[in-house]
Amino acid sequence: MDGTNVGKSTASWDASNTVTLNVRDVRYTQSQQDTEYALDYAQYWNQQGQTAPTFGLNSGSQGPVHGVFEIPAGDELTSLWVTAGTAIETIYGVQPGHLVLLQ
Repeated sequence: MDGTNVGKSTASWDASNTVTLNVRDVRYTQSQQDTEYALDYAQYWNQQGQTAPTFGLNSGSQGPVHGVFEIPAGDELTSLWVTAGTAIETIYGVQPGHLVLLQ
């Protein structure tokens, strides 16, 4: 995914605890190990000169968001959820966000 900072100051963002990939009614999030792999991948691209929201983007800047998700072979993604909050779910329930249907 590409992330764009539409705010008025530097912001950091990654797919850990903020994105689910969904196969029908089953949602997949990054495990702790997946998050570490995604961070390694982001660091590699950062060393190549490609900035990413993982390390902070200035206002108006855009960069790739790296994510690693373990989904069983043969399963076909039907949607993804990107939360507007800091976690998919809190003690108050699922946080507001955007559902993207995949076809």
